[in-house]
Amino acid sequence: MTTVTTSWDDGDVLDLKVAELLDKYGIKGTFYITKNYRKERLSEEDIKKLSTRHEIGAHTLTHPDLPKVSYETKLAEMGGSKQWLESVLGKEVPMFCYPFGRYNDESMRAAKASGFIGARTTVLGSIKTPSNPFDMSTTVHVYPLPFRKKDAHTFYWRYLLQPWWQRGGELHKLGVPLYAMRSFETAACAAFDIAKAKGGVYHLWGHSWEIERYDLWEEFERVLKYIGNRQDCDYVTNGEVVTSTS
Repeated sequence: MTTVTTSWDDGDVLDLKVAELLDKYGIKGTFYITKNYRKERLSEEDIKKLSTRHEIGAHTLTHPDLPKVSYETKLAEMGGSKQWLESVLGKEVPMFCYPFGRYNDESMRAAKASGFIGARTTVLGSIKTPSNPFDMSTTVHVYPLPFRKKDAHTFYWRYLLQPWWQRGGELHKLGVPLYAMRSFETAACAAFDIAKAKGGVYHLWGHSWEIERYDLWEEFERVLKYIGNRQDCDYVTNGEVVTSTS
């Protein structure tokens, strides 16, 4: 049985569109929400509604670069975001996600001390169940491949191959063939096929506002259609991945 989980960062209002698509294809998501970061953040009412179908996770109060701030600031940012979301939802918020994907040993200790059961990173190319719940890796990022873009129609020529260098290596180590990295869609589907063949956890993650910026909605939905509604897959939240392996 292959485990499928997804996660979505920052709490932009476009997360509602992501959630609708996840629901359409029987896939669960964990939505990591920052209180003061996105200009068009989900309202507290939206967060409550989203929590009836998906998991809500914390993502700090202001989205700082955690390795660059003091341990006390880490605790205030992590614990404060947990307390805020729990006051909104009236229930526990068990999972955390490191802003910018940047973290260190002290960040992991702070997340545990703040009362979380696990924390997600932005490390790619993994289908392994997390051996350390505060070092949860992912499989594929919803992001343009193989070329860097400024928006849906303009390439970022100075860093044209950046997505290839940043993401291609880890996906190739997983076994995704180079020809499958011609687009996000083909890479994501190829990685899913590997997870199906080997077993493990297929973890798709992204930002709804990036899907909008790069006009990836159609590709994204085709990937969800490919990986969703399968009888031989177990669709779970990030928190359920952690609790099933603890």
